[in-house]
Formats: sequence, structure tokens, C-alpha cells
Amino acid sequence: MKSSPKSNPKPYTWRKTKIIATLGPASSSKETIRELLAAGVDVFRLNMSHGTHEQHRIAIENVRHEASLRDTHAAILVDLCGPKLRVGQFENGEILLTASRNVQISCESGIGRQGLIVSQYKNLYKDVKRNERILLDDGKIELQVLSVKGKVIQCKVNYGGILKNNKGMNFPDSTISTSSFTAKDKKDVVFAVEMKVEFVALSFVRFATDVIQLKRYIKKSGSDIPIISKIEKPEAVENIAAILKESYGIMIARGDLGIELPAQKVPLIQAELINLARSYNKPVIVATQMLESMITNSRPTRAEVGDVANAALSSADAVMLSAETASGLYPVQSVKMMDSVLREVEDYQWQRGCYGDEAQLEKYSVQHSDRKAISHAVTSLARELKLQGIIVPTTTGTTAQVLAADRPTAPLLGVCTDSAICRRLALHWGVVPFEITEQVTGDWKELCKDISKRCKLARTGNTVLLVSGFNNDEALNEPVMKVMRL
Repeated sequence: MKSSPKSNPKPYTWRKTKIIATLGPASSSKETIRELLAAGVDVFRLNMSHGTHEQHRIAIENVRHEASLRDTHAAILVDLCGPKLRVGQFENGEILLTASRNVQISCESGIGRQGLIVSQYKNLYKDVKRNERILLDDGKIELQVLSVKGKVIQCKVNYGGILKNNKGMNFPDSTISTSSFTAKDKKDVVFAVEMKVEFVALSFVRFATDVIQLKRYIKKSGSDIPIISKIEKPEAVENIAAILKESYGIMIARGDLGIELPAQKVPLIQAELINLARSYNKPVIVATQMLESMITNSRPTRAEVGDVANAALSSADAVMLSAETASGLYPVQSVKMMDSVLREVEDYQWQRGCYGDEAQLEKYSVQHSDRKAISHAVTSLARELKLQGIIVPTTTGTTAQVLAADRPTAPLLGVCTDSAICRRLALHWGVVPFEITEQVTGDWKELCKDISKRCKLARTGNTVLLVSGFNNDEALNEPVMKVMRL
């Protein structure tokens, strides 16, 4: 949010949990983007599995144009495809797989037919072994490997169904050797750097080295775009601490995660990952099938409403809509519904004076440091002094990021001279970005008065807290706190 006379948001209108909407055929026009921003979208996702660079370029330009007209900051998240673990094409577009029958998977080029599936992943025959499972079409169909001869995999159908062109393949029992960063991903990263997007999401992360590889490529391309690691493989869950250290944040992509792990474990893993990410001061996104029925229906199911509410109660930084906004019939209504559910939960949390389970979070504390101590102190002051706002002058966004992870009850007003950092802050829980000019950064008292006035916080007797001085390098931290009565 730019600091200007026309910006007068009311504190109680600020939603703390952020909304990410995926752009696609149903939502890329200027008109729809305008409506999505008005409905409450904070971050727009571009799925590089679909569309061309030119289509994505137009979408990014539309977002930035419409956000500028609304005098607000919206981030762009480019979501990389990762390796294509999919079946190929069929002669008639689909085949029927019958339980207890056999089927072959070929790793050669060609067209599939009844009894034959062609794999787009050509090294599959090297990675699977006898008795391992192969899941197709989001786990609806299950095959069991009987043998591997040359580049042909002989399988038995455990659970059958109709298999259509290009459906996904999952391998819960196998170690897949392909890199999570593909040749197509490299081209998409170059595009992301060119468009100066705020975040890049890496698919199918398994190890911290996957993130390091992408970091190096982004740096080589002349940028430092933050990386969001998508947690959708069992190996990622096992290596989550190392992955968090190398990532800017994580996305819990529950679609593939729920296929490769027992579905009943996913809600528990989700809760653990949220708390662990917060302990590392890293933002965490909950994604996949949140309001799935709204792709075709104007209202969600009660279970979906409960799912969104649970993500907010667990204190996720952001929740994400995929096909609901990319290709669904009700993209704007989906955002409005998500917004209303989140606000209802946050009103309940506000009345309790607590966002998330703080007692549970203590179990995940990874380290005790000056910045943690200061952050806890800020959260306590916000509650005990009933602060109307926490003003956070920040150069890199680090101070706001650290404070957001502690979930203070008062709004975090992230004040920065860099519009790119303001857009980046749009992902973080509870942070309202304000862009200011260099001239007003020198006098903190006047800065607090100015920001408070624009936020309608400047009533006599109101109290705000100014916090500054965290650095990416903890050795350079020089934290400062000032309580100011207006």
C-alpha cells in the first residue's frame, strides 16, 4: 500500500491470512483481475504447466496495472512445472484398465492403446522395481510392478478405471532419479527474472540441494528471487529442516502429498509443517483442493469451509486457490468465500487474543536468539498494551518477516521505500505493506504519525510500536523498539 492521501484503510478491515489466486483462462483479463483484487487477493500464481510466456507476460502486466490503480501491492508467484511424471497420449484419448488384468508401460516413444501405456518420463524403467506401486490420475488407479524387461514395465492392475491422456503418475514406493529442476524450468526462470516477479515455486523438492541448485541458477541469471519450496514428496517431509533453511518459504501441496503418503497423515503433517516453518520465521502456504467444488458450483461444501478454517486456525500465512480461479466458473466468488471464512476465524481468534496454538509452537523452537526474544517481546506488548499498530520500517523485509512469524494481535505496517519489497511482504501473515519516499525515513516520530494518520490509527491516546533493526545476517542485528502514544 503506497503512502498517499487516498489510502485510508481501516484497521479492522485488514485480513491477516493472505489469499493466493491462480490465474488462467477464467481470470487473466484486466476486468477479472480488478474484481479479484477487490475481493481480497494478495498474491497471484502463474502455473507454468499451462499457457505460454506471452500469455503469462500479459497476465503479469494486467496485475501490476490494476494493483497500481488500486494503490496496493500484489505479488506474483511463478510456479515451475518440475519433471513431467505423466502418461502419454492414447489412440482414442483414453483406455480402460480393469482390476486383476495386466498392462504394460513403455518408456519408448509412441502412442498408447488398450493394454499399453506410454510414459512421458523415459527413465522410469530404471527407477521402479518389482512389487512397487504406480499410481495414476491422482491415485484413482493403482498398478503393481510385476517385472521390468528392457524399457517395458509389466504391471498388474490393482484398482482400475478410465485413464485419459497426460494424467499424472506417482511412485510412493520408488526413488525417482530425475532432477526436480528441468530444462523447461530453466527457461521459465529466465522469464521470471525478466519479469521481475516476487517469488518462484520449485516443484517436487526432495532435498535441500534441489533448492540450492535453483538458487544458483537464479543468481547466475542476475537475480535473487526468493524460492518457495513445494512440499509434495515424502522425502521433502523427511528433510524439511534442511529445506526450510535454504528456502524463503514453503508451500504444502497436499494433492501429490496425499497420494504418496496415507491421506490420514496429511492433516497432521500440515499442522507440523506450519509450526516448524513459523519457528524458522518462514512463510507457509496451504494449497490444493481448498474450495474444489467451486470450480463448478457457486457454493463450497461444508467440509471445504472447514478445511479453509482449519488452515487459518493453524496459523498458515496464506491459503491458495488453484483451478477454482484459473479455470472455474466462479473465480471471484471463490475468493470472496475464502475471504469471508478467514475473517470469521480471525474474528474468533481476535476475541481469544491469540492466533494459532502458541503452546504447541514452543515445541518447534529451533533456536533462541536476540531476534526471537525481541519478536516475543513485541507480541507481548501488542497484547498487553492493546497496540493499534506495529510500524515496521524495513529495507529488506526481514524485520517484518520475523515479527509476522510470531503472529502479534496488532496489525504489522511494513514501511519500505522499495516497491518490490512491499510486494514481497504481501505474502506474509498480518503484514500491510506501505511504500514511502526516502524523504520521510529520517524522522521516525513523524513517520509514525504519518502512517498512523493514513491508517486512521491517530486518535488521541492510541498507542503504536515502532520496531526496526533486524538483518538477514543475525550478527548485524541492531533491534530498536519505541512505544509511541498518539
